[in-house]
Amino acid sequence: MRNDKFSGVPVYAFAGLTVLTGVGSFVVFGKFLGGMGLGIFQFGLSPLAAAFFDAALCLIFFIQHSGMVRRSFREWSEQWIPSWLSRALYTFTSAFALVLMCVLWQPVDATPLILGDPLNLLLRAVSLMALLSFVWAFISIEGFDAFGTGDVLARFRHRSRPAVPLAIKGPYRWVRHPFYFLVLVMLWASPVISSDRLLLNSLFTIWIVLGTRWEERDLIVQYGDAYRRYQAEVPMLVPWRIPAARPTVVVH
Repeated sequence: MRNDKFSGVPVYAFAGLTVLTGVGSFVVFGKFLGGMGLGIFQFGLSPLAAAFFDAALCLIFFIQHSGMVRRSFREWSEQWIPSWLSRALYTFTSAFALVLMCVLWQPVDATPLILGDPLNLLLRAVSLMALLSFVWAFISIEGFDAFGTGDVLARFRHRSRPAVPLAIKGPYRWVRHPFYFLVLVMLWASPVISSDRLLLNSLFTIWIVLGTRWEERDLIVQYGDAYRRYQAEVPMLVPWRIPAARPTVVVH
């Protein structure tokens, strides 16, 4: 019998709740993108005031999402938060910031233009393909812990999780950050044309470009010269060239 402070049921329930929270926030964001707003709270702001308000909501999400994942923040936060819990906490805070943006978003353009068929169907098909490609990207990372549940369960089972290796395979042979690339595709492959959409897409594109550069600093520290070679061989965000025909490279 285990001598853990907590029984297995609460631990697995917490892990399940973490996954549901992360997936649920993606579902809310998808519904938000589909209608460019949820229409839950309407404050009656002018278009200019609404644009500034929405930009502030995006900024909250950007700061949280890119700030908490930085190596320097993790090292600082581990004074109070155990490392095995930090990724799960990151999932909850990211979900909260993303849902907050979706729920409180104020309409800037009351009459968006929706493209007709066949362009409408084509753009939606591209967006759907990008969504499905997320699965390809997920399974291409060995030992990837998307929501932090792996760390929590490993702690409960008294096991240590190995570091995630630098595995250059699947979509990672085409672009160094396929998740960010796919998000950009889903944002811009939209049949809805409005001031809201342009604002959201522009802000997210700027954040992704800047956030990716910040993230790569940590990756260089983690993987060293191997990642520098990877940078020289594979584009960062846009897969503009065909990858070289070479075997999969895995750096532990």
